[in-house]
Amino acid sequence: QYYHKALALSHGRFSSAWVALGKRSFDKGELKDAKDFYQKALALRPLAPTVWFRLGAIGMQLREWSLALEAFSHVVQQEPAEGDAWANIAAIHMHRKQPAQAYPALVESLKQNRNNWRVWHSKLYTCIDLQKYDEAVQACHVMMDLQSSRSKANIQPLEEHCVRAIIGGTFKNLLQNETQRVEKDDSTCRSMTRVHDLLNRLSTQPPVEPWVYECQALVASQLSHQEEVILEQLRREYRSLQAVPGRWEQDRIQKLVRVVSQMSRFYLFSPADTSNKSKREKLVKCRFLVRGLVSKLRKLETYTEEDEIQKLETILNQVQTEQDKIEDEEKSQESG
Repeated sequence: QYYHKALALSHGRFSSAWVALGKRSFDKGELKDAKDFYQKALALRPLAPTVWFRLGAIGMQLREWSLALEAFSHVVQQEPAEGDAWANIAAIHMHRKQPAQAYPALVESLKQNRNNWRVWHSKLYTCIDLQKYDEAVQACHVMMDLQSSRSKANIQPLEEHCVRAIIGGTFKNLLQNETQRVEKDDSTCRSMTRVHDLLNRLSTQPPVEPWVYECQALVASQLSHQEEVILEQLRREYRSLQAVPGRWEQDRIQKLVRVVSQMSRFYLFSPADTSNKSKREKLVKCRFLVRGLVSKLRKLETYTEEDEIQKLETILNQVQTEQDKIEDEEKSQESG
């Protein structure tokens, strides 16, 4: 009642009274009343960044995004070092699916506080949307740094779809260069190397998900790494998929078959083989690998699909065909 009396005596021109009424309404959850009181206060005294910030927060809660954006814009105009206001501006633009407008606000927010993992998370998504893949990789590293510190134990881990988006975008840029007959420039090579380093780091921080090894194999093949390096990543993915607790659902079975198929192609069609002895050793490994998975699938009581097993049987037939070729070649040499 005292604030209302003060407003009556001042003919409604006592800004602090409107602010006090706004806070009282906000604390009571009466957001629309609080909004009206704060707007009246700011009409009298616009140089009040704290009040603008409260109005912006109310605007976000009421989903009045234009009001919120205007309020937080006033905050950063009056207090450029207000990192939370910059972060909220970015959040509003991201809600509106405007990554180009969100990006500079995120940059300003991180200038004030580089330890806010939520802002780095937002920057990761924004950089992916803007195809700024090098900066997206940097955001991943910073989030992992923050996650490794004890005080940041509740930080959200990197999401698979984000890492895959970075890899896919980097591959796309590389493919465009090749399609346009543009030589790999230093920046493209550095981008691929950064992705490779990110995956290596992910693979050393347990628990490691199977998809990390899958992505490592993809990047290693793109970087023209040796065959054995790619095979080792596929082996790790295969072991990791088998070690995942729980029943073997269809999704996991399909992934296992896909990994075994990829490994089998290396064993069957390796260009590095020069001797029949080396070829025979790889064919034995391939047969052992494929038969092992077929045996495990047939032992599953809930598995009734035959498509995946047929794919594996096809590989076994290819192995037999290659072995027959080697034997025929050796017999031909002996008879010659």
